[in-house]
Amino acid sequence: MLRIYTCITQEHDLRLVLLAALICLFAAYTAFSLLGRAAAARNWTRLAWTAGAGVAAGSGIWATHFIAMLAFSPQMPTTYAVIPTFLSINIAGLISFLGFGLAMQGHGHAAGLERRLYIIAGGIFAGAGISAMHYVGMSAMSLYQMLHYDKAMVGASLFIGLVMGGAATQIAFGNGRDAFTLRRRVLATLALTLGICGMHFTGMAASTITLDPGIAVETEVLSTFWLAFGVTAVAVVVLALSLAGAIFDQHLSGLRAAEAAKLRASENRFRQLADATFEGIVIHRGGQVLDTNAAFAELVGRPQESLIGRNVLDLCMPDSHARIAGVLARAEEEGRGETAMEIDLRHADGRAVAVEAYGRAMPFEGGDARVVALRDIRERKAAEERIHHMAHHDALTGLPNRVLFHDRLTQAVARAKRTGNTVAVLCLDLDRFKNVNDLNGHAIGDELLRQVAQRLGANIRADDTVARLSGDEFAIIQVGVSHPDGPAIMAERLVQSIAKPFDLGGQQTLIGTSIGISLFPGDGEKGEDLVRAADTALYRAKEAGRSTFRFFEAAMDSRLQERRHLERDLRQAMAERQLELHYQPLADCDNAHLIGFEALLRWTHPERGPISPAEFIPLAEECGLIMQLGSWVLRTACQEAVTWPEDKIVAVNLSPIQFRHADMAKEVLTILNQTGLAANRLELEITEGVLIDDTDRTLETLNTLKAAGVRISLDDFGTGYSSLSYLHRFPFDKIKIDRSFIWEMEKNPDSMSIVRAVIALGRSLRITVTAEGVETPNQLALLQNENCDQAQGYLLGRPISRQDVKRLIEAAPRLIQAELPLSTKAAE
Repeated sequence: MLRIYTCITQEHDLRLVLLAALICLFAAYTAFSLLGRAAAARNWTRLAWTAGAGVAAGSGIWATHFIAMLAFSPQMPTTYAVIPTFLSINIAGLISFLGFGLAMQGHGHAAGLERRLYIIAGGIFAGAGISAMHYVGMSAMSLYQMLHYDKAMVGASLFIGLVMGGAATQIAFGNGRDAFTLRRRVLATLALTLGICGMHFTGMAASTITLDPGIAVETEVLSTFWLAFGVTAVAVVVLALSLAGAIFDQHLSGLRAAEAAKLRASENRFRQLADATFEGIVIHRGGQVLDTNAAFAELVGRPQESLIGRNVLDLCMPDSHARIAGVLARAEEEGRGETAMEIDLRHADGRAVAVEAYGRAMPFEGGDARVVALRDIRERKAAEERIHHMAHHDALTGLPNRVLFHDRLTQAVARAKRTGNTVAVLCLDLDRFKNVNDLNGHAIGDELLRQVAQRLGANIRADDTVARLSGDEFAIIQVGVSHPDGPAIMAERLVQSIAKPFDLGGQQTLIGTSIGISLFPGDGEKGEDLVRAADTALYRAKEAGRSTFRFFEAAMDSRLQERRHLERDLRQAMAERQLELHYQPLADCDNAHLIGFEALLRWTHPERGPISPAEFIPLAEECGLIMQLGSWVLRTACQEAVTWPEDKIVAVNLSPIQFRHADMAKEVLTILNQTGLAANRLELEITEGVLIDDTDRTLETLNTLKAAGVRISLDDFGTGYSSLSYLHRFPFDKIKIDRSFIWEMEKNPDSMSIVRAVIALGRSLRITVTAEGVETPNQLALLQNENCDQAQGYLLGRPISRQDVKRLIEAAPRLIQAELPLSTKAAE
């Protein structure tokens, strides 16, 4: 560095050095201004402007070099050889032109590494021309001395020329959008000037001159006068070109400024429009990104500037690469063809972003490119998935629904046919679920179903399927059954799981489940057959006492068909009024005086004859006919009782299902009001099962009816879940001793003791006690001895039609005369 400083300050005329630097500045600025015009031009016009830039740069560099050589004072006469002198200016111009042309070639490429390499390589090539011109020019000196070079300093000079040449072109060309702006031209001019001057003076410092009189001097030489003249002429040309270029550029600057303003305004509008759109937009050439909008950058979670130059495949999920590459290849072959497809972009955090892509060809920055609009379809995909899930899953429990269940069952049967495996279908129905739902409300019922679904799912394998078919009906597909006891083991596990208490709003609730099982092959060849067989087995499990399971048997199908026929006939009987009420007398136990009647429903089938209430009443409860049927019985009984003497009551049995109805009290009072029957002449008989389900709600209904004057009777007392607390909490007017105790009391002392205790209990609580099933005079006598209040049974009268009721009332105030029922005598 010190040697260079000494060379400049002590061996050169600083005035000429300054002049050389100024000429270099003007030449470099002119060259980059002309390159800016070339960048905006096309084809041959671009080539012409590039050639002009090469001439400006080469001549300016040559003038700078030889003015600096004139400033050099070697303290001896100096001349210059003609051929090397003129060769050096040609070298400078030609190599500068080639270097600029290479950089301009890179400017036509897409932004990215390849573009930068072209531009930097062009600048380095131009820097090499500077160095070549310098050392060829140095060789033109004609002296009686020898030139010796310091290799390290020579290398440094070459390095300066190459690096600063590459830096200057990179600065001038920029990233393509802001190429050759005034700021970039100035910075590039300074960089190139520093490179030229740095290379020159470092090269001068690298040379050492020694006297050698034996060296032959060139005969054709230029004196320093003519060299100065030539250099001055070249400098004038350079300055003239600079001035002309400046004037021309100033003349065009207004037009360019207006065009640039319009272009900027257009670009801004386009940019604003592109950034305002919700769709992502990317412009690419051959898969390499040229430009994007803000929406696309947001889709991939990366800054916009970081996307320029990247390959579009890098921004997509790997599983989409082959498909996208194929589409891009076809688009290149078809030219301006449009493309549309769904792809998954790769977000910066690695997650997939589903988009719908539409692409078409367009011109962009002097070449063909493709613009692709990408619409975010994640919400649509999610909605489609939700719709698909909703169509195939139960909204309450999230389990597969009937549609998906049958689809999976069909697939399971098809696989089993190919592999020879066994498939089991388990149909489940919850025991006592309706009680929970009716008594606690639908919200509690829904929560119970959700918990049941969780327990079922926890007790099956991953390959099995549990589905909710409807209401409290569930079904399970057990595939790959390898052991004959496999379905039974699963069913037992499910029964035990559902039997455990459920926590519903802090209240422990107990239910159960009944399960029917069918197997493929054996019980059906199709999924529908297997479900029907399992459903049949489910009814058998319910008949067996519930909370158990049964396998399908062929005999079950015939019983199920019979039940369905009976249900159909019951509906028809209700529609055609085949049902009727009979009335069984109710008497005072002490004197057999007629108190009233109990209404009993009878059905005489036109083909099968009389059908027992024990058969069709449970059927009505199961198939949902009990509410309609019970309402008809109550209304009909009240209508009949209105025609009886006012001291005669009518007793009507209520099903537990009826009594759980929210409007039961209102319905009873409405019927009393419409029929005109006094409330104290109606006695409603309920069983203990009503009391177990919901004591608070039952108490409210009973109190409403009691307040209206309706009598309440507890039927079948002594069986089931009898509790003394019922008699304390509920306003019963009567308890009825079950007939089983009456039949046994003559021969079983324990039964007699129970009857005696119930009668005493009723007396102490001031509750009327009625004994059912009195069939012999001795039974009646025993009851009279215990001071029982009322009696009912065949001894006192069998159930009779409404016509016989009127005759009985008119004929016999007392039911027993000469130890025979009066109804029998009346019949005789």
